[in-house]
Amino acid sequence: MKMSNAAAEELALNARKSLSNYCYSECMAYCCRRGYLLLSVEEVGLMRNTRIEDLKIMPIRSKNDPKRYIFNLGSKGLGCPNLSQYKCVIHTNPARPKACREYPLFIWKHNTIVVTDDCPAVKENKLYPFLAEFKQMGYKLVYSSDIK
Repeated sequence: MKMSNAAAEELALNARKSLSNYCYSECMAYCCRRGYLLLSVEEVGLMRNTRIEDLKIMPIRSKNDPKRYIFNLGSKGLGCPNLSQYKCVIHTNPARPKACREYPLFIWKHNTIVVTDDCPAVKENKLYPFLAEFKQMGYKLVYSSDIK
């Protein structure tokens, strides 16, 4: 049985919400302190309006997506400039980066769910019930470490 995209989005949202306390109290916003963040031009502006003036942002040269940037969250050892005491200060802003809104589950084309497997909650199987439901509904699960 294939689930509608709206139903998949709702399930993914519920899965992400189920992690909120874990993210704050146990992993202490690991995703906001390590790795990279893919940003649009507008989202870069959100980063610049915070406490770090000289972000290390690199443009992505791509024919398909020419106006995207990569922000190194580990630069200067501070993580995301929008992180304060392990909480995101722009979390309720609907314009916050898409990658932040969707982490650690991303709905891709062709009925595929990409699961970020460096997320501590994913490693601890906190999303298992949601991932099982996606599979039951006909979605294919792909882990980020398998994407080349």
